Amino acid sequence: MEVRKKKKKTEKRLGELSATGATELPGGDDPVDAVRVTGGSGVRHLVPWFADTATGSLELPGERADADIGGTLRVTATLGSLRPAAARGRLTAQAPKGVGVRVPKEALTVPRGTPVRVPVEVTVAPGTPAGPYEVRFGFAGATRVLTVHAVPRTGGPDLARTGRASSSADETPDFPASAANDGDPGTRWSSPVEDDAWWQVELARPVRLGKVALHWQEAYPSAYRVEVSADGRTWRTAATVQGSRGGRETVRMDEPGVRHVRVQGEERATRYGYSLWSVEAYAVAD
Repeated sequence: MEVRKKKKKTEKRLGELSATGATELPGGDDPVDAVRVTGGSGVRHLVPWFADTATGSLELPGERADADIGGTLRVTATLGSLRPAAARGRLTAQAPKGVGVRVPKEALTVPRGTPVRVPVEVTVAPGTPAGPYEVRFGFAGATRVLTVHAVPRTGGPDLARTGRASSSADETPDFPASAANDGDPGTRWSSPVEDDAWWQVELARPVRLGKVALHWQEAYPSAYRVEVSADGRTWRTAATVQGSRGGRETVRMDEPGVRHVRVQGEERATRYGYSLWSVEAYAVAD
């Protein structure tokens, strides 16, 4: 049994196929119109490796990440080979002014079937305006863009701890709104089975809010918003979260004049309502 490639009316023999197991045959660099297998009783799989596509793969933990202004964000890039042989090249990074990226200077060799994980450091310079910045990574023809959201540093005590909590409704009296900011890791708030259920806290004083830390129980939303208000009547969206996986989540923002903070559910991830072990709120550091 053999394999031939065809370009227009000309055929070229690539080589023999093994009677058992798998065979890899180089196809050369010339473009072709077709591949033909001749002889033998049959082939279980025929997998082409295209030479006009990226030779490597590049994956990041996600499409966006938060980074403190004046701080360093650490992520891991996962490299792979899309060829029968190893993929070779440098991991490159292009970043806008105010954002620096540290990647290995030397070329990398990534064997087929063995992903290589490369640590990457993204630094946001002090004084850089808050907002999104696109960093473009490349390896062996593959590219990915990481949107880095520069956010101000936060500090100080948990402001929600001394606030007054309320909710759209509580599932039962055993799971009140106050259980999400009472400082007890064993108590929690739970809502009825409603997509638009919410939990909120009135802070002791207006602050410039920089971070909300959430600890979800197994009943969590797949999508929700963090809303803020100065008076508890007029609300604005400070952050939107899509594709939540529950657990511990940190939501960053830069919102001045905040007295009220609300976690507004949009869509449930489970057949239950929402349940929070804790909600913490932190101001932007001076």
